[in-house]
Amino acid sequence: MRRDYIIFIILLWILAEGCAENGVEESDLAVTPVETPVVPAEVPQAPAEIVENPENYTSNQTPVENVTVPEAEIPAEPKTVEVKIEDFAFNPDSVTISPGDTVRWTNLDLFTHKVTGPDFSSGTLRDGDSYGFTFTREGTYRYYCSIHASMEGVVIVEG
Repeated sequence: MRRDYIIFIILLWILAEGCAENGVEESDLAVTPVETPVVPAEVPQAPAEIVENPENYTSNQTPVENVTVPEAEIPAEPKTVEVKIEDFAFNPDSVTISPGDTVRWTNLDLFTHKVTGPDFSSGTLRDGDSYGFTFTREGTYRYYCSIHASMEGVVIVEG
């Protein structure tokens, strides 16, 4: 038990030593102020407005002419043209569209049909089924029904 008291006193003494002042007083410390330079941030400024007066031109200055710039042509929104398949015929059998437009064939016959062209094929269309194809290049595209070869049509794509 005596040993416990001795350990307690030693720990208390170590704790007291750690909390004690180190002998240096604040007035003994020399404080030297350091000047920190302040650099102003660059603030972007709008360019000054230049007002030109024709009376102020000298012989080496040339007035600027007004130039009319033609408006850019705004492309038309792509459209969808409907072609009905009825009575073993395409109606209309010829359509003219612009690049980017879509032709949609809708089978209104009781019989199946298959729209086939140089770059497209609908697969089998039953009554009420539709198939659409978007034409991106100019040209004349002849198509037919691969089930009923007498059914023919044409899509003309021109810009």
